[in-house]
Amino acid sequence: MQNKFKQQLKDLVLEKVNQIIKTLDKEKQIECGLVIKDFCERFALDEPIFQHLYAAYKEQMTSLELYSQEIDIYYHREHNLHTLTYLEKSFTLNDETYVYFLTSCIEIVREVLPLGTVVELDENYFKPSQEHGVPAKVVITGRFIAPKGYKTYFPYCGVLYPFGEMRKDAQIHFTTPLIKNVIHHGYKDEAEEALEIIMKKELIIDKNLKSIEFSVQDMRKLQKEIELKQNAGER
Repeated sequence: MQNKFKQQLKDLVLEKVNQIIKTLDKEKQIECGLVIKDFCERFALDEPIFQHLYAAYKEQMTSLELYSQEIDIYYHREHNLHTLTYLEKSFTLNDETYVYFLTSCIEIVREVLPLGTVVELDENYFKPSQEHGVPAKVVITGRFIAPKGYKTYFPYCGVLYPFGEMRKDAQIHFTTPLIKNVIHHGYKDEAEEALEIIMKKELIIDKNLKSIEFSVQDMRKLQKEIELKQNAGER
């Protein structure tokens, strides 16, 4: 990533964090607002830190020790309270706010694959070709798709390689964790980076949407819709 692009991503993280801090009560804002901002100033671009912390949350770990930029970071969980400590500073957030904080930082900083990228999806989500017995390949044809009626968005949509869009409903919508392997990277330049910044600001900050992978409610809603279509013979 170029330095300008990195700084733009960091600025988006700080803007989102300010938005999150404002949802806290006044006492909590005073207590930990500056520490949260400082944490993001230091570690916002270190995506693995946030990924490890989110994984620890999902696995219901009670503690975790991380290391970044020669700084020790300690995570501690007690019931529904989550505390991060570093450099003799700390802040504590409840379940909802803590997850919102982590997932927002992850979404903003993580890589967005360009158009034309060919990926292999997790076979548990998209079954391998029955004829050839190999995982199907998907070409990314769109990003940041917000379905009507949802409070979330899909990071990607694509078409099956090498068939392309043989019918209007042939597009496959998927999220970053479902990508098992990147086979070919599409073209990326400054215009692509500029679009990424614009879309992340519009969806994640201005519209307050999140990737569907972080919404259990919308994932269940989507699954029900898929099952209904399958039962009706549409798929």
